[in-house]
Amino acid sequence: MSKLKVAIIGGGIAGCATAYYLSKDGHDVTLFERDSLASHASGFALGAINPVIPETREPAYEALSTYSIGLHKHLADVLAGSGASGESLNFVRKPSVLLVRNEVEATAMRRVYEANASDHSYDLRWLSLGELSHIEARISGDVIGGLYIGEAYEVDPYKLTLSMWQAAEQNGAQMMNREVNEIDVSGGRVTGVVTGAQTFEADAVVAAAGPWSSQLLLGLGIAVPVSPLKGQIVRLNTPSPPMKVSLWWDEDYATTKSDGLTWIGTTEEEVGFDDRTSDAARDRIIGSAIAMLPYLEDAELVHQTACLRPMTPDKMPIIDSAAGPEGLVISTGAGRQGIALGPAMGIATAALVTGVESPIDVSAFSLDRFS
Repeated sequence: MSKLKVAIIGGGIAGCATAYYLSKDGHDVTLFERDSLASHASGFALGAINPVIPETREPAYEALSTYSIGLHKHLADVLAGSGASGESLNFVRKPSVLLVRNEVEATAMRRVYEANASDHSYDLRWLSLGELSHIEARISGDVIGGLYIGEAYEVDPYKLTLSMWQAAEQNGAQMMNREVNEIDVSGGRVTGVVTGAQTFEADAVVAAAGPWSSQLLLGLGIAVPVSPLKGQIVRLNTPSPPMKVSLWWDEDYATTKSDGLTWIGTTEEEVGFDDRTSDAARDRIIGSAIAMLPYLEDAELVHQTACLRPMTPDKMPIIDSAAGPEGLVISTGAGRQGIALGPAMGIATAALVTGVESPIDVSAFSLDRFS
């Protein structure tokens, strides 16, 4: 395979994972990031990696997620340097429990459990409140049960993104701390990117700029339905022991992360590109968490963050090389699952750039599904 000169726009998980896999195969990679690496959603995400329970999402999405979890496990080894524990990424097995508070929710969750109980790869268990209390005794008495998922994980999203970039850099990749204003096209194929008054030549261009990808691609007449979905997270200091599992209910969660703090979230706000934190979000998140874990009422607020996730109408990513001029690949739109799906998106995007067969089928994630 001939060596390609590739420009990647966006220094989040999708861009850095693509840079990692392309540089690993010897291609000439330049990453363009106007701010700093992982300075948006990829650096402020929770970093939860939960498997998709069969038949709860589209088959192609489930396959992408499952494949990406395998890549996460591999990366935890190779990026740690020694191939041992992956401690540098804080990649850990952390079971998840989906909590329910009424019989309607419980009936639906039991059906999910019964349909998948024989699949031991997920370690699914239905637990009553009494059984849950042996795992986490501080859960509210309003909870009537939960679905335990043993094969779930957590990672430090900032360290993961940074480590993938550092590995790419060791392979010869370079970063330009500049904003790309437009993508250059000539004769029906991309020829490079424009930053200010400078043009950088490239054989291929990857648009991996999260929710900003849509604005960038409009210049080529490509309508990409990806928009910012703001999510806020609150970090608390609690004097009591850390949580051994992560707890999930509705759209919210609580877990103790590697920094020793309890992270609670989150919001789903359609407010354009406003990435400021708000008191209203803080109060809602804390109120929801205390309702499920009353002991958090005595916790100390340490930090509040907000980020903009790239969301598509069907909550599935866009990974496509056929939507525009030859040499353009789009990789964005993973929404709340950006960290979980990031490695698989990166390896598939790299395959689309080079024209080799992707190790995971991404035909279901083409842009033309929105036509």
